[in-house]
Amino acid sequence: MSSTMYSRSVVMLEQAKHALTRVSEDDAYLDAACFETQQAVEFLMKAILLDYGVPYEKTHDIRFLASKVASTGFQFEKADTLELLSDTITDWEEGSRYGKGVHTTVNTVQRVQNIYKSMNEAYLQMQQDNNPPQESDSDLSSAQNTEGERKSQS
Repeated sequence: MSSTMYSRSVVMLEQAKHALTRVSEDDAYLDAACFETQQAVEFLMKAILLDYGVPYEKTHDIRFLASKVASTGFQFEKADTLELLSDTITDWEEGSRYGKGVHTTVNTVQRVQNIYKSMNEAYLQMQQDNNPPQESDSDLSSAQNTEGERKSQS
């Protein structure tokens, strides 16, 4: 697992969710939630690409990254929704950072966070499938002792 990129994605999503809870106080929190959600999606896709060994250019372009991820064969439930919203998500990065602001709704941000959740679940499942639990040394020792006891009793 490309832990740094993945960890960044998790932290950004947590911050985005927190920002969404404060939108009623100030619209600036919506900008923050958009930026942080975009970053979470971007970092997760980059983590996936790193795990597949696929190089990528320095970019914030969600459509580009999504096509690279798709080319690996990685699949997740909401890939079609990501495709539909990819330009909007990319615009959040620039709009929220450079003062233009973003023009979206809390509902749309939550939809994108659900895309993240779907992609993350598939990613974690991939990690689990590729790294099955190993028997610990104590499990092996115990198994060897049991085998040795059976032989000495025969």
